[in-house]
Amino acid sequence: MIPLMQNAAVYQNGWLTSSQFGAAIALGQITPGPVAISATFIGYKVAGIGGALVATAAIFAPSLLCMYLLEKFYLKVRGKELTNAIMHGVLPVVAAIILTAAISLGKESMHSVWQIAVIAGVAGLAISRKVSYGVLVAGAMTVGVFMAFVGR
Repeated sequence: MIPLMQNAAVYQNGWLTSSQFGAAIALGQITPGPVAISATFIGYKVAGIGGALVATAAIFAPSLLCMYLLEKFYLKVRGKELTNAIMHGVLPVVAAIILTAAISLGKESMHSVWQIAVIAGVAGLAISRKVSYGVLVAGAMTVGVFMAFVGR
């Protein structure tokens, strides 16, 4: 969903800059709930409270409808071999799309060597899962604040 949102909000319509979109995704990551809530931020940025409400409804309604319809169908086919084969084929595509979004957002975040180091460090710690995501976000924020003051 992130690449689609980025394409629509940044490249097609120019509603946000890449930095603003990155902030929207970051906000979506630190708030409870799905990343799709970033659409609320984008809607607010474009058209205020009304835009936020419309964007939130627009981003969630199709998924809710699809999930409702698929749930009825999936319960009938979930144990079948074909269903499992389809899922094994789809999962690598989903991983590739997420990786593409991460690389796209990451390019906008790399303005200096210290930012590249933070990205690499956070990625390594997140992959190893030895450090909680909250600690990673807090640590990266601390480094960012420190580097902003040191860089002055």
